[in-house]
Amino acid sequence: MADESANSSERTVPNSAITSSTSSAITSLSTAHHFISIKLTHKNYLFWRTQVVPFLDGHGLMLFVDGSHPGPVPFLPAVDGASPAPNPEHATWFRHDRALMSMLISSLSEEVMHLTVGRRTSREVWESFEQFLASVSRARSLNLFGQLQSLSQGDSTVDDYIG
Repeated sequence: MADESANSSERTVPNSAITSSTSSAITSLSTAHHFISIKLTHKNYLFWRTQVVPFLDGHGLMLFVDGSHPGPVPFLPAVDGASPAPNPEHATWFRHDRALMSMLISSLSEEVMHLTVGRRTSREVWESFEQFLASVSRARSLNLFGQLQSLSQGDSTVDDYIG
């Protein structure tokens, strides 16, 4: 089941094939807690992402969060003056996206849960993580790098001390 889903993310396929392959992947989201053991906080975005991205890739779900598989239109165009009909592909996409969004939210700690408020799709949730937490992680990395460069042992620099 997972192999079939993983292959779908490695090639370009029509929406109907994506929908059928993600159906089995969505079913497996209930087991995500076995693979994503770290709850996202302000300080561990890179570790959390290191667990989540391969899981999503392996199940063909990264398409939802990276924007490659946006939702189809909710209604089909009206024909002969009739009212627009609901698009069944949108309903399926919506169910899959909500299941994925639920899985992402369940992997959060309370301290970052506010990042999901008002978000309507898994893509929007993912973007909020990237915008807020990735920049915090980059800033922390640069700060730590600066601290490492300025460390000294007595009057020796780090390079002199290690050398």
